[in-house]
Amino acid sequence: MVSPTPRHWALLLYLVVFWGFAFGLIAVALEYFHPVALVWGRLTLGAVVMWCVLGLRKQALPTDVTSLMRMLILAVTGNVLPFVLIAWSEQYVASGEVGLLMALMPITTLVMGHYLLTHEKFTRTRLLGVVLGLIGVFLLMGEEWWLSDSEMKLWGQLAALLATVCYAANGVYAKRIPSVDPVTISAGSLTLGSLILLGPMLWFQQWRDPGSAPEAWLALLVLGTLATGVATWVYFIVVDEVGPGFLSTINYLIPAVAFVVGIGVLSEPATWPQFVALFLILGGVWLIQPRPSAVRKHGMLTSE
Repeated sequence: MVSPTPRHWALLLYLVVFWGFAFGLIAVALEYFHPVALVWGRLTLGAVVMWCVLGLRKQALPTDVTSLMRMLILAVTGNVLPFVLIAWSEQYVASGEVGLLMALMPITTLVMGHYLLTHEKFTRTRLLGVVLGLIGVFLLMGEEWWLSDSEMKLWGQLAALLATVCYAANGVYAKRIPSVDPVTISAGSLTLGSLILLGPMLWFQQWRDPGSAPEAWLALLVLGTLATGVATWVYFIVVDEVGPGFLSTINYLIPAVAFVVGIGVLSEPATWPQFVALFLILGGVWLIQPRPSAVRKHGMLTSE
């Protein structure tokens, strides 16, 4: 691993911008696309980009049963389920609020990793981070628990939270399998995800009026190519050259960008509980991050 250079910081900024804007792009694309069709388009465009990367690197997808099963599990837990849940939730929940809820993902990963991984254990500091994150989520969802006219919004919020569980399961599973080429496994996962959703996409999208909402098509194009395909490639470049620790800051920045985009670009409402929840959730994410002393003690990556 090397020390981060200005090029790596620029790549990190790319991820923050496009992954942060992704929630707003989903909201715009939903003006025409059914959530399942939106996700199919996103995965298909992302797969096309990754196949181009494979071509440049003169690589091919593995075809053995074990590799295909691994890619299938990663596709379902890391692409199909969370993408569909997020898109569905944004029909009832503001995109900025969904971005805030997704900030719980590293905390969910820690909780799941505590029971399934040997090196991801609770400490008092990390436990405090989990508690702060949960308080932030309850504050964000608080009134929805007892307002009957907000029932669909509550289900949308729960769907977003379930997406964090899917991402956590994906991350834990990825850590438990042998090391594989990330670009190859990503291209395969996106491709399998696209194939899985092809039939449902054709069924659900037939009820939409074709040709309407050109801005929705543009949003999907940007979401699939730049925020999924290219962003995936950029992610693996940074991980390969600098290490995953360098990317830890995106856990704070992406939810904030999603929140700001929702308010500033899409004119979504913002209330004081949302700002307090943002502070609590991001504070919890900061507390659960591995500390340098703990990293050295357990012989883990020192790039944190």
